[in-house]
Amino acid sequence: MVPPDHSFGKLFDLSGRVALITGAGGGLGEAVSLGFAEYGCDIAAADVNTTSADRTAIRVRALGRRSIAIPVDVRDPAQIKLMVEETVRSLGSLDILVNVAGVIQNPHDSAEKIPLEEWARIIDINLRGTFVCCQEAARVMLTKGKGAIINFTSIAGVVGPGGGVSAYCASKGGINGLTMELSTEWAGKGIRVNAIAPCQFLTPALKGVLEEEGIDPQQRMKFWTSNIPLGRIGEPVEIAGPALFLASDAASMVTGVILPVDGGFLAR
Repeated sequence: MVPPDHSFGKLFDLSGRVALITGAGGGLGEAVSLGFAEYGCDIAAADVNTTSADRTAIRVRALGRRSIAIPVDVRDPAQIKLMVEETVRSLGSLDILVNVAGVIQNPHDSAEKIPLEEWARIIDINLRGTFVCCQEAARVMLTKGKGAIINFTSIAGVVGPGGGVSAYCASKGGINGLTMELSTEWAGKGIRVNAIAPCQFLTPALKGVLEEEGIDPQQRMKFWTSNIPLGRIGEPVEIAGPALFLASDAASMVTGVILPVDGGFLAR
């Protein structure tokens, strides 16, 4: 593959590119959408919550970029296919895919108690949904010979944090393996595939965990931060920079990486 022309002043410039971002209606997905838009990217904001996706698209357009909102349940391959088709039809291209859509295992159930239906739901959304999104997006990117895919995994895909999140850990560990395999399969065809592994970030989903029945929110927060050397959990805006790096030409030689954005959690 021929390396891209680099101008140090434009390494992070996404002008003229189109990103499809799942889970864009709030939290990390919304932060990535707005961050990419600040650097010139047009955004297809996809989310199971149509109202939230619309809100993100409006905020992107306020930054001067084109944006559409697409309702999608990533458990449904037909909806994913339509999502990709609508992105290309409305915005003219698909250059970047960011798979943020996912669920936290909530309520936490110990491994011997979790219902198999709940296990299947988490795997379907987090792992199978990520794969089908990658598959459909790659079919577009392969025709162009270029693209960037960023999957969202977790520190829980690398370590066992305890506390009853076996299905979540399995789904995120699967995303890690999937990311590395896809990166090797598609590297010679111009598609880079990487993943971001955050620690706890203050998203609406995490707030839901803090509100879980029987949980002392102060004690839970203390437990989380005690394992993060920086001494705090992340704010959603702090995920936009790492994602921008992996999507841009600054990372043109980077593929197959699981990038921790974890305040030093995995360095302990």
